[in-house]
Amino acid sequence: MAIDTVTLRSPFITEEVAQRIELQSIKRQGVNMKSGELLYSLTTARLKGSFDARISVKVERQQKGFDNKIPYKKDCSPFITLECSVHKALIGHNVYGGTDDFRASILWLIDKVNELLGVQLPPAPLWQVRRIDVAEVFMLVSEQAVQEWFQGLKINDTFRRRSVSKYGQHGLLVVGTTTSLKFYHKGKEFAKHDARRLLPFTDVIKVAELQELADRLLRAEVEIKTRKLKEDFGHVPLVSEITINYLNNLFDKEVGAFLKEGASRVGKVITVNAVRQRLVKEYGERRAKTLFNTWHQLATLGEQFVKDNQKPATFYEHVKLIRKAECSWHSTDLLLRRTDGLVPEGFSPTRCDKRRLTGELPVVQEKLKLYRERSCSENVLLNEENSNEPLVG
Repeated sequence: MAIDTVTLRSPFITEEVAQRIELQSIKRQGVNMKSGELLYSLTTARLKGSFDARISVKVERQQKGFDNKIPYKKDCSPFITLECSVHKALIGHNVYGGTDDFRASILWLIDKVNELLGVQLPPAPLWQVRRIDVAEVFMLVSEQAVQEWFQGLKINDTFRRRSVSKYGQHGLLVVGTTTSLKFYHKGKEFAKHDARRLLPFTDVIKVAELQELADRLLRAEVEIKTRKLKEDFGHVPLVSEITINYLNNLFDKEVGAFLKEGASRVGKVITVNAVRQRLVKEYGERRAKTLFNTWHQLATLGEQFVKDNQKPATFYEHVKLIRKAECSWHSTDLLLRRTDGLVPEGFSPTRCDKRRLTGELPVVQEKLKLYRERSCSENVLLNEENSNEPLVG
């Protein structure tokens, strides 16, 4: 797993620090032309980090919230909202080789922003976490294999009452108020957003190598939003409260629920013969026949069709039992007989799949080494010394 985009909010900062940041920033103001009233004033610094990966630092002087479900704004001491891709800030791209060490990477990031701005911001463990994107990448044999995986998906048009947006044979997006889920072909995304940006800073051969690798990668990404973080922690959590286990468990839950697949107990099966044998073994010949018929429809006609044409109780019971037996209806040999058969049998974009790319690049390990050594002791000291530190609500 790798940490990608994060949104962080600082404790209150001094007016002096705020003004020093504003001197390096772009100010946007909204004015009522009739009355002359200042409606809003936003100051944003776009910092160039490693390989020109952009880091957004916004100075704010208003708190926003709800009181009895009524939105409000009130003036307050200055604070900053910081947003960037940690992965890109560390190594310039997010193709592979990032880190799942949230605390160490944020300690590094705040130090990097201090260096770029020439200021001393509040200690990283005390910042609020408003958003975290976590991602896994999976290496298939070719770009065509990634496209074939998307073609083989048999999913509903909705997921948890959210619309599923499909982008041809290279991506899909499920947007929600607590989390969003994305699957996409990394090669197309890299070519569109990062390859050209990297050329002034990276050898053209290296960029070509990254593109070649990205062309074979399927990326699964979960965006964790403020509302979800509040629900899970009971408040907007601090950097010091986010753990690797929390992020891993949430990723597993979201992806598993969408694909209706989970951690493997005996190994997933997707071929006709293997599915039938598994169902017979688990439920007996008579029950297996009914479940196999439902599986066959799921694999050929898709979830939405089966859901629309079965009684709800029957549909959910059958899906539950088929899923429990670890029989998948995505990218089955019923489909692959009509295509190139490039998707490996049993492949699933989950953390237990052997095609998952893992491990940090050496440059990431080197940059985070110091922060890993100090993160535990620093968190303890900060909890003792800054227990009354005012935080933005």
